[in-house]
Amino acid sequence: MRRFVLPAGVTTDERRFDRGAWLTLAVACGWSLVVIAFSLYVYRFPADAWQYGSADTRQGAFTAEINLSGAPSVLEAGDRVVAIAGQQLAPDGIPPFPPDLQVGQTVRYTIERGQQTLDVDVPLLQLGPLALWRSLVGQLRLDPRDLIVSLAALLAVAFAFLLRPGNLGARYLMLIFGYYFASAWFSFTVSSLYQSTFPVGVQTITQMIGLSWGWFFFATLILLPLAFPVIKAPLRRFPRLLPALLYGIAFVVCLVGSYQAVVTGTALSPAVFVLFILYLLLTVIAIFGSLIHNWRTLVEPAARAQLRWLTLGMGIGLAVPFLVMIGVLVSGGDFGSADIDWVLWLILLLPVCIAIAITRYRLFDIDVIIRKTLVYTALTVLLALVYFGSVVLLQRLFSTLTGVQQSPLAIVVSTLVIAALFTPLRRRVQDWIDRRFFRKKYNAQQVLDAFALHARDETDLDALTAELVRVVQETMQPVSVSVWLRKDRK
Repeated sequence: MRRFVLPAGVTTDERRFDRGAWLTLAVACGWSLVVIAFSLYVYRFPADAWQYGSADTRQGAFTAEINLSGAPSVLEAGDRVVAIAGQQLAPDGIPPFPPDLQVGQTVRYTIERGQQTLDVDVPLLQLGPLALWRSLVGQLRLDPRDLIVSLAALLAVAFAFLLRPGNLGARYLMLIFGYYFASAWFSFTVSSLYQSTFPVGVQTITQMIGLSWGWFFFATLILLPLAFPVIKAPLRRFPRLLPALLYGIAFVVCLVGSYQAVVTGTALSPAVFVLFILYLLLTVIAIFGSLIHNWRTLVEPAARAQLRWLTLGMGIGLAVPFLVMIGVLVSGGDFGSADIDWVLWLILLLPVCIAIAITRYRLFDIDVIIRKTLVYTALTVLLALVYFGSVVLLQRLFSTLTGVQQSPLAIVVSTLVIAALFTPLRRRVQDWIDRRFFRKKYNAQQVLDAFALHARDETDLDALTAELVRVVQETMQPVSVSVWLRKDRK
């Protein structure tokens, strides 16, 4: 019977489902189930049966996007609701609905449709389970990018979690992207223009779902760098207390703030926003602190390769989107209008890179990826500069000689120059990057090249064996080296 051998550094505990792994899976899947169940419950209350996009807080308006009833409606997709029952919608204010709304009752809306301002009477309906399906289909038609990214990220993370359910980093990663999937696919179904007409408890739960980015997502993101690739001292000393405090304090503050805001009809308490800022700072400190400490202390090759994957994922998949969003906020822009769609696709690098690090699949390919990325990025920039520079210079030269302002010959010659320069320029760029950033690998390659020349000319077996041992020690630095020579059977 063939025995399966685990990869180096992977223990059987990491591959076994224990209570912690099952609890992680339950919470990750539970987010979607809870939000779906709550959405179906919310559909029981009277509403206009439309799903609205993000409210325009500067002008006080809601834009209708998806008809959840499937029946003809006086509203159309794209209508902007600016007033209800004759009262203007205030920025960040509660819509002025009449009290005691009932199914079948009509409410007067003032809407903007194109260049027209209209008053329409909108009937209130009670939705069924099919409204959830219409919401998902409508969201896929409007903008499927967030849904696709969240699904792809969850699949990558689930693959790593199922292979290493005992790995603490895999568990926190599963919690993060299980939540991200639920928030991308289902959380928009609980947002409603009629949220303020729901019972106090329902409004509070709706607020808590919206605030879960703070009390759940950021709390988990703080714990992730403390758990992988090695468990840091705070989490190692307080494996239960630290998560309980991070989740518990944030949950209680958000719950109290949400309840007070619902009961008093006012904005959220400043304590909630202070908490969010504090958790954001803790996230940055945890990520940078753990990365710096790991780079200074980890010496085991597999752990350092995991760290490089983690750094790549967090650097491009987390830091870049975060900095872009901060830039949009600082510049006073709007996420909906800003052209930052490409940021969504960068987020995929975070789960993919960490999943590779956790499963140790092609772990050491990270050096090849970084090396080739640097080489071809620099090569692309240089070739682009050469191409456009040669086009400009040749256009001026041909216009001087022939009098023709735009000569296609300049483009042809520039293209041929680029084709001729590609291979030698790539070699020079690759050699420079190897010398600058991969010195050990570059030196090892030089040693191997020298050994190849030496082996071609050497005839003394003992001298060749000694040289082979020296090359292996210099390039691979093993603990010990031994050479076995096969005896001549003759």
